[in-house]
Amino acid sequence: MMKFVKILFSCLFFGFIQSNILAQEEKPKTFFVNGYLKEMISANDLGDSALMDNLIHNRLNFKWYPNDNFRFYGALRTRLFIGQTSKYLENFEDFIDYDTYYFDLNWTPINENGVVLNTMIDRLYMEWIIENLTVKLGRQRINWGINTIWNPNDIFNAYSYFDFDYEERPGIDALRTEYYTGTNSSIEVAISLPSKTINPDSTAMNIFSSALMYKTNKWGYDFQFMGGYSRENWVLGAGWAGNLGSASLKGEFTYFYPKEETEADPKAFVGSISLDHSIGKLFYNISYLFNESGYKNLGAEGLIQLNSRALTAKNLSPYKHSGFVQTSYQAHPLINAGFGMMLFPQNKAMFLSPFATWNVFQDFDLDFIVQAFYAEDTSRDKFRSYSTSYFLRGKWSF
Repeated sequence: MMKFVKILFSCLFFGFIQSNILAQEEKPKTFFVNGYLKEMISANDLGDSALMDNLIHNRLNFKWYPNDNFRFYGALRTRLFIGQTSKYLENFEDFIDYDTYYFDLNWTPINENGVVLNTMIDRLYMEWIIENLTVKLGRQRINWGINTIWNPNDIFNAYSYFDFDYEERPGIDALRTEYYTGTNSSIEVAISLPSKTINPDSTAMNIFSSALMYKTNKWGYDFQFMGGYSRENWVLGAGWAGNLGSASLKGEFTYFYPKEETEADPKAFVGSISLDHSIGKLFYNISYLFNESGYKNLGAEGLIQLNSRALTAKNLSPYKHSGFVQTSYQAHPLINAGFGMMLFPQNKAMFLSPFATWNVFQDFDLDFIVQAFYAEDTSRDKFRSYSTSYFLRGKWSF
């Protein structure tokens, strides 16, 4: 079976490369192909057990520009999981799937004895441009967030900071139109197709979002204002981005008013603010998130929810107060290293993540990343580690 997997993956990979070479030979060039191939080894220390895994991750991005008014985009994401997590985690195939899509363009041709081959089309849309109007239809990412870590305005396709290996972030099947009313202002309307997901309380919920956003620029700041309906909640929000001296100041907030208020889906104000600044080769980010519906007394069990598929713009963190600090330093033109720390002081929980990137060759990077979760163990009356994961990843871009 492993021999079949290797042959299949090799055929896919070399076929993709050949397509890329042929596309580059077209003159005039209207079709583009690029992507990457990643190999990541990981070890997850759970205290009383450890899991070893390997992930081969290939992505292909396609672009076709038939004329000045129409553009077509597509992306194919293929992942080969080999290891103990894919072998022992129940419903692993469902865990790696995303439920924000209306159309099922996800396939798992192999799922046997810890070997899982999964491929999905996570971008497939058409873009129509005519004067000041842009229309996008299909599977796309609607990025309404401003901040780097937490985005309460990202009501269409929220993402997890901890899912670092998915740089492109999930999308959604939707219709999106944007009309530029001036040099620095626009009106945007987006409507997603409905799909189903499961709430943390095991009840079904419609994922449907429809909203309007207005963007403008005043006093050197970019402002945005939005309102609409998302995931059975009426939403009203705003955000800004600009400079505070030599630093960058960003913020956004959204108020969620549920169609039918329940204990699992209450009214909530969610807001975040961040400060980015560079001093020479040193860069740092300071962020804060307030979640009105978050828990004050939630302990270690909240750490599991941080990286779950239940993550939404309304529930970016299960904790009421969340803080984040990250620094990075360009130690060498080819080496960047840093450290991230997420704090939940009221809940006595913490996340630590040192990392380093080495640009080995022009198109090849080597990353080392650690993700460690700590919290108070009430049964033992001590602060301890709940899980520590180590990742070694090589990425070749083409």
